[in-house]
Amino acid sequence: MKFLSTALALVLLVSSSINAQFKRKNEIDNLLNSISKNNPLPTFVAGGVNKSGVFYQYNHGNKIWSGKTPINENHIFRIYSMTKAITSVAALQLVEQGKLQLDEPLDKLMPEMASIPILTKDGKLAKATKSITLRHLLSHTSGFGYPFFSDGLDKFTKNMPANYAYSDLPRLFESGSSWQYGTSTDWVGKIVEKVSGKDLETYFRDNILQPLGMTRTFFNVPTDLVGEISTFGQLTGDHFVADTVSQYKDLHLTTFSGGGGLFSTFKDYAQFIRCILNDGTLNNRQIIKKSTVDLMFTNNIGDLFTTVNDPSPNYSFLINPKTTFLGANKYSVAWAIDQTGRKNIQNAGTAYWCGVGNTFYSIDRKKGEAVLFFSNSFPLGNSFTEELYFNTEGVIYNLK
Repeated sequence: MKFLSTALALVLLVSSSINAQFKRKNEIDNLLNSISKNNPLPTFVAGGVNKSGVFYQYNHGNKIWSGKTPINENHIFRIYSMTKAITSVAALQLVEQGKLQLDEPLDKLMPEMASIPILTKDGKLAKATKSITLRHLLSHTSGFGYPFFSDGLDKFTKNMPANYAYSDLPRLFESGSSWQYGTSTDWVGKIVEKVSGKDLETYFRDNILQPLGMTRTFFNVPTDLVGEISTFGQLTGDHFVADTVSQYKDLHLTTFSGGGGLFSTFKDYAQFIRCILNDGTLNNRQIIKKSTVDLMFTNNIGDLFTTVNDPSPNYSFLINPKTTFLGANKYSVAWAIDQTGRKNIQNAGTAYWCGVGNTFYSIDRKKGEAVLFFSNSFPLGNSFTEELYFNTEGVIYNLK
């Protein structure tokens, strides 16, 4: 009788806990319903991830904005710069194997990269005097930039000398002297290919995607899955307009961008994040060591900050100049590191980044939780999507 009483008490306790969790989930669903109700973003998937899996998920809208199929965790989005963290892991695997060194000059390995000149503030080209290392590339202190984050590079592309024959735009400064977001991770991808002897798509599949069970993450979406790609759109005034060109372009590539070429799903990227939260191991498959994950949560830019000093005014269609998402923070060898507890909803030391098509993530390692937000539209950080993401992130991190 005593055993039966104890068992009954345990059943009632578990049942009560499940009911409480169900009630809380309904409360959060209702809150997010109210948040998204008056927001014009047609479709997104958001959720919370911990070491065990997805502990909360919220789906809003349809796969095709004008369609009737509800969006879900298996539908495919362009993740743009969320590719970078995966490319970083690929390079760090090679570091663990002794095939690359973080602080070894790359002049001999990548002479085509080392020879690229520096664009001076007066618009002239100068020969670099300092070598680039893998750490410089992974932390975006190599000097490579994007035209939309550099008015100088933007102007250079419009007035490029006829004899300019380098395989990337000029660098903006000597390596290690500043921080600039740009094509550094594209070069990391090329280094992974050169050292491993595999193209990036094959390397990712063999060493990261298959081990983690990421079955819908690709550079090239298979023909039978093209119909699973969610609508891409552009904010026009106060509403979003579908853009089928952006939705279906570049589906059959032969060269691969480590800086921004992947398609993925909420479910797949959650697997990648789970692996990070589990110190590099998932389902008994270790893809990187705990010490490497530690490095990914460590400031690797010293006294520098992730600030955009010279943005081009010509790319407001791509990036909202008023976005607050990037912030002035630190950077590791994979993503930005918040130093203060961004938006007062996560711990200092939280990692975060995004894709230019408005996919976002943050990883609060101290809390053992992460938040993912998948949508697809331009411009990055538009007021509607950014507000929705921050509100959703706050709700999920506070979900108890």
